[in-house]
Amino acid sequence: MTSPITFKLPDLFAMCTRKQVQSPPLGLAATSSSAQTPVLSSTTLTAIFVGCTYPYAGYEELKMSCDYLNLIFILDEITDVQSGADVRKTMDIHFRVLSGEPCDGSALSRMSFDFRTNFLKQFGPKNIDRFLGQHKSYADAVIVEADHRDKSALLCLDDYILSRRENSSMKPCFTLIECCNYFHLPDEVLEHQTIKRMHDATLDMLCWSNDVYSYNVEQSRDGDACFNVIPVIMKDKSYTLQEAVDYAGAHIQALLSQFISDKIALPSFGAAVDANLQKYIHGLGTWFSGGLRYSFTTPRYFGDDREEVEKTRIVKLAERRPL
Repeated sequence: MTSPITFKLPDLFAMCTRKQVQSPPLGLAATSSSAQTPVLSSTTLTAIFVGCTYPYAGYEELKMSCDYLNLIFILDEITDVQSGADVRKTMDIHFRVLSGEPCDGSALSRMSFDFRTNFLKQFGPKNIDRFLGQHKSYADAVIVEADHRDKSALLCLDDYILSRRENSSMKPCFTLIECCNYFHLPDEVLEHQTIKRMHDATLDMLCWSNDVYSYNVEQSRDGDACFNVIPVIMKDKSYTLQEAVDYAGAHIQALLSQFISDKIALPSFGAAVDANLQKYIHGLGTWFSGGLRYSFTTPRYFGDDREEVEKTRIVKLAERRPL
């Protein structure tokens, strides 16, 4: 069978009607945040990403969100090329400092220390416990992903979904929705089956759409495509590449439909909590629509062809190259 040279993306924008609004202080947040990010040259793109995903945030909230996303992007850059054992060391250094232990003087340690200091100053100790719990799950999942990468292990679809929810870093990003709006939802609200289903649906929509958009870049790097939903679907269901991409698009549509149905039927927890819950649900929806917009703003996935790819949805498969 001849290998495909192109594939067609699902029309994810057609599913999403939310208008994108860029927060006014975005440029200022990028400038302020960049001083803490000596290793990252794409600070402006990070700020655009934050403007797409937290469009309601003020200057200081945008700055904190920029700093966190910069930290995540740097961790991704470092750990993507490390062995499982080295990823464990990196994450151990990072999380110990983020949890309040002294800085060891390394660039990553300094960034982690600065972020914790600024987080506490901006949002206070009440929000940091939930944030750290979610971030620890992310750090642990990145270690597991690296171990799978070392073995070129391809998970079954059900296991992949659970693992991807953790290693995407989206859970702590969703906690920042609360921080940016200065509220703290009770645990029983976030654990309610309807809210949990909407949370997980947003996670999966983000992860699957990101995997669809990043597949071409990842398959071109030997071994890297093993942690992407497209090859997982291809193996799990014996699908061709295009069939797998189409399946992913249909699944994202089903998740969005469920999210909308749940939003209409939200349970009530009292007037004060309900008002904050509406802001949280709005924040989840904004993350999905903002993530789509950003994917065609950054050259990360489609390079200089991103405008053409957005119009046609046709992606030319890149040649594989060594890591």
